[in-house]
Amino acid sequence: MEFSGYRWLVRSSEGQFSGPGPNLFAGTPDFVNVDADGKLHLFIRKSGTIWACSEVTLSQAMGYGTYEIEVETNPFNMDRQAVFGFFTYSSSAEQNHRELDIELSYWGRPTETRNGQFVVQPSGPPGSVSRFEVNHSATIYSIHWTKKMALFTAKNVNGAVIKQWIKTENVPKTGDARPQINLWLTKGLAPQNDQSVEFIIKRFTFTPEISHAQSTHNSPVKFNR
Repeated sequence: MEFSGYRWLVRSSEGQFSGPGPNLFAGTPDFVNVDADGKLHLFIRKSGTIWACSEVTLSQAMGYGTYEIEVETNPFNMDRQAVFGFFTYSSSAEQNHRELDIELSYWGRPTETRNGQFVVQPSGPPGSVSRFEVNHSATIYSIHWTKKMALFTAKNVNGAVIKQWIKTENVPKTGDARPQINLWLTKGLAPQNDQSVEFIIKRFTFTPEISHAQSTHNSPVKFNR
């Protein structure tokens, strides 16, 4: 699948439940698609009698730089079981899968008001998670990843910062980590309102970190529309 000029791999769990969740992940166009305007749509909906989720992964590792998405959907009224994620991930368990997370969710909690969080995995130690509230559509989320820090930002398209957080300790190296975008259910439990969930992502961009790009001479390969 092509989105924002990059090639993405659509996940299918082949009818098996797997993490996160655990959930069933469906790779058909009614769960993951790019519309005529180039926007990515991710869904949680029933597949037969079972709720299924969606996920895409960039086809290549990008290295140090700024990973950014613009999300059209306002998460404020999202179902409390749903989780929207934009994150980096490596299949190797080394350095906690090199995972940096931006997640939008109420985590199934009935009275939770904070529906956003930035995370440097593992999330258990103090200072590894920063939570915040977001009630905006057309919101830009970014991770600026260098050898010494991970800088997370959520802001409106007009530039007003909703939340910014910097982590300088225990930041993993990029290795073969690739960006992923997903929409899933906390603990694999059905939406509380028994309705389908949709998130719309307008664009993804990656800007290489200058010093790293100059030292490696590796530029990401883009696919023209």
